[in-house]
Amino acid sequence: MTPVAMRHLAPDMKLERLDGGSWRLREHRGQVVLINLWASWCGPCREETPGLVKLSLEDGPKGLAVVGLSLDVGDREKVHAFVRQFQVPYPIVFPEPMSQLADTVDGVPTTILVDRNGRVAKTYVGAVQRAVFASDIDTLLAEKE
Repeated sequence: MTPVAMRHLAPDMKLERLDGGSWRLREHRGQVVLINLWASWCGPCREETPGLVKLSLEDGPKGLAVVGLSLDVGDREKVHAFVRQFQVPYPIVFPEPMSQLADTVDGVPTTILVDRNGRVAKTYVGAVQRAVFASDIDTLLAEKE
């Protein structure tokens, strides 16, 4: 976890939602935000998703916002099928066309944890166990700053 004084503000993201409309990071100030970059073809993403679903349901009422940023290109039916299969309750979004967001990712899945003030607290590359996320989320939810 990056110490509070060393965290940098996450860029404001405006992303297209799978179900229509848009999702903006700045609208979630005051919440801890978990941004999970994934793809329907990614095996480790499939392993990680059930834990993210549980975190969203358990910690959402405590101040956690989870968003899944799909790196799938083209056929969105694959994304819809993934959401149905895993009963994903949180918003699924896509990077803006011509965005280089996908090009800056070192691996899939990648997860970015943002504190209540919109600062990047931690970045994970690869699949992460729910307990690891839960511990870090609890730490951020308890921060007063």
